[in-house]
Amino acid sequence: MDFPGLQGFMTGVAVPVSALRGDLDVGVGEFADLPRFGRLCRDSGLQVLQILPINDSGFDSSPYSALSAYALHPIYLRISDLPELADSRTADTVAPLLEQMRRNAEARVTVAYHEVLDAKFAILRTIYEAVTRSPSSEREIQEWIGRNDWVKPYAVFRIYKDRNGQSAWWQWNELTDPGPDDIDAVWDNEAHRTDLLFYAWMQMRLEKQLSQAVERLEALGVYLKGDIPILMNDDSADVWLHRESFRRDLRAGAPPDMFSRDGQNWGFPLYDWDVMKRAGYAWWKNRLYQADKYFHLFRIDHVLGFFRIWAVPAANESGMLGYFRPSRYLTVDELLSAGLDEGRIRWLSEPHISGEQVRDIFDGYADPAAAERCFSRIGDEDLYLFSSEIAGERDIHALPVSDEHKGALLELYRDRALLNIGRNRYTATWVFRECSRYQSLTNDEKTAFEALVARADLESQQVWEEHGRELLGFMCSTVRMLACAEDLGVVPDCVPRVLQELGILGLRVPRWTREWNTPGEPFVAPSGFPYLSVCAASVHDTSSLRGWWYEDPDAREGFWAALGLPEPAPAEYTPEVARQVLTALAGTGSALCMFQVQDLMSLCGDMVPDDPEDERINVPGTYNSENWTYRIPRTTGELEEHPGFMDRIRDLVDARRQPEEAL
Repeated sequence: MDFPGLQGFMTGVAVPVSALRGDLDVGVGEFADLPRFGRLCRDSGLQVLQILPINDSGFDSSPYSALSAYALHPIYLRISDLPELADSRTADTVAPLLEQMRRNAEARVTVAYHEVLDAKFAILRTIYEAVTRSPSSEREIQEWIGRNDWVKPYAVFRIYKDRNGQSAWWQWNELTDPGPDDIDAVWDNEAHRTDLLFYAWMQMRLEKQLSQAVERLEALGVYLKGDIPILMNDDSADVWLHRESFRRDLRAGAPPDMFSRDGQNWGFPLYDWDVMKRAGYAWWKNRLYQADKYFHLFRIDHVLGFFRIWAVPAANESGMLGYFRPSRYLTVDELLSAGLDEGRIRWLSEPHISGEQVRDIFDGYADPAAAERCFSRIGDEDLYLFSSEIAGERDIHALPVSDEHKGALLELYRDRALLNIGRNRYTATWVFRECSRYQSLTNDEKTAFEALVARADLESQQVWEEHGRELLGFMCSTVRMLACAEDLGVVPDCVPRVLQELGILGLRVPRWTREWNTPGEPFVAPSGFPYLSVCAASVHDTSSLRGWWYEDPDAREGFWAALGLPEPAPAEYTPEVARQVLTALAGTGSALCMFQVQDLMSLCGDMVPDDPEDERINVPGTYNSENWTYRIPRTTGELEEHPGFMDRIRDLVDARRQPEEAL
């Protein structure tokens, strides 16, 4: 979509589509609810409406676990707006089913994801089978399919997941390695025709409803900001069909830090950028073209991954034994030149376990064969390596031993200073100095080794900069949307430079934006944020500001002071405190200031739940039925009619700097 460019200082609201409540609520927000919420935005002065990813994620409620980079989620389809209901008999059949969904919705505070999805699919199937088999209806579907070549493989993928009880594609007994001819053969099979066209028909109607919603938002002067996750679910139509473009032997994650001792393994395969480059980045460009149909701005999730990404071998479960890709790696020749012979290299890259350690772990264990499965002895020495049966942490987790034994084995397995990443290349582990055998090196060996590591780290900065510039450069030149990067975490020096060069907005979350290298780690005043950035009071992975106020009382004093507010910071997050905090944040130097809808509702005491935890959208690293189910407790109409709510948002917008103040 055309974005006219940054217009001074802009203000917006972030809300998941699923969280919206309309007058025709059936338990989940729908695309058709966006225009009404857009009217609220216009009338309160908000210019940008930001949503979470809206791709089909199947039975997974996480919007970041999509089954397709292109297909929209059927849960957002408004059934009552379908043209097929012009058929009176079908409308009469569907009406009581929708009414039942509405009654169920009235009793629920959050999204009953699976219940709503199942009910919608059942109704949609009824409608499709009743009125869409006429020649004219099928012609409409086929013409639409002809303009969207991703639909055929997506529909084939979906019906095979249905046939296989929603199991992952690599667990199927057939069609696990399809080519274009295989897709065509399934598509031409008359036995599959109804099911295939059902999925295509839903996507056609979803596209129409979302396009209409965006047109109405444009007419209101409200810009829609979408979200494009960097990674694809391994169990997706895209990886299934285009696996040559993915490194399924590696998984994305994050290195160890103060919050996660073992690092993180997100489970998503990496892209094979070399393969994609040879194809002219066609897959990514097509993905961007699809998003460009609907969005004026887009959020690039984990933009650091376009510079370098933490790659974890698929055989591992934690992120401990990962490494950055691409990077400047160490060659065997360099290690030899540093005084490490081949034995020393093996000593640092493979855990060497003493016989005493092995006996301590398995002493008295009922299954002595377990030790033999784990270890292989080095000659006649009382020294052992992990056996070839242990290819990674997953193999240790699969052993028939106690959790205590597994924990001990994992500690030994991770005890490395070097990682062999193949082709005679190595990289230092994230915590190489903690390796027990590293301590046995001489001071000269340590000095030489650390000099190699430091040089590789320095040279990696150039590798990352070139990689990020190339990838983000083609993305920005492909579409008209304004790119906004999620650049949180340990940010290499090259990242802000490249983002500024390409005109990509960075992200500043005030509670996390500090002068980390200054004693006391003071908060950075939002008024000093760079213009090419988005200031986000909260994001979907954080608590609301109200929640944070109570969960981190030690930080709020410094935060309050950074906002330029008179000390001391109040202990209670009242509507008046919310007004002061949000007004101060509205004075940010960022071009775009975004507020979660939950934070805006804290301006009115009667609009917030008793427990701030109920305002959370997601708690990272947890898997439960509450994540991604948040809903606004009132309909959009009730928000508009609430005495004071709209006025208080307008006051925030008025507190933003004027366009001529933009630097």
